[in-house]
Amino acid sequence: MNIQDQLQDFIAYFSGDNTRIDADDFRKQGLNGELKHYKSGQFIINQGQLAPKIYFLMKGSARYLSLSEDGKEFTQSFASAPGIAGSTRAMTKKTKALFSIEVLDDVLCLEFDWSYFFATMKDKPGFMMAYNSLLENLFIKKEEREYAFVQQTAEQRYLNFLAENRQLSDKLPLKMIASHIGITPIALSRIRKKLK
Repeated sequence: MNIQDQLQDFIAYFSGDNTRIDADDFRKQGLNGELKHYKSGQFIINQGQLAPKIYFLMKGSARYLSLSEDGKEFTQSFASAPGIAGSTRAMTKKTKALFSIEVLDDVLCLEFDWSYFFATMKDKPGFMMAYNSLLENLFIKKEEREYAFVQQTAEQRYLNFLAENRQLSDKLPLKMIASHIGITPIALSRIRKKLK
């Protein structure tokens, strides 16, 4: 599979049901992306550093994590192929990332410089419709996650995690899952024991 095939997959994912974006829009504007491979354990972006790129994950998975000042690790979310990863805040405000993105399973991705990508595509109605759709999905996930922490028990959050992350749940260390759902590994072990 060559970079043009990868670009076509990215466009199909990015545009969803929106048929007003096509590969020619990208090619005419020089938006080919850079094909990159990251190995398990590597970081795509690092907390506290500039993160000006958007990544289309074509293979693999990653987690968003942040470290407290005392070195405590918090797993915020997960991303897997096909999907988009990056720090919206760091890209749009041109500031340092508040979290890191660590590769869990080897990642093959297309990287785009966000500023150039957005400046080039913002006048394309199809692009803006697709972008709005992606933002809506991000906000929905964020709202659902906030609701879960306020309204659901740890057991409910764990069961939801399993339902939404079938491909990842067997591969992740329990401490990552526990951190993601806001409990200690010991509390997660108790929940798992109770559910057996």
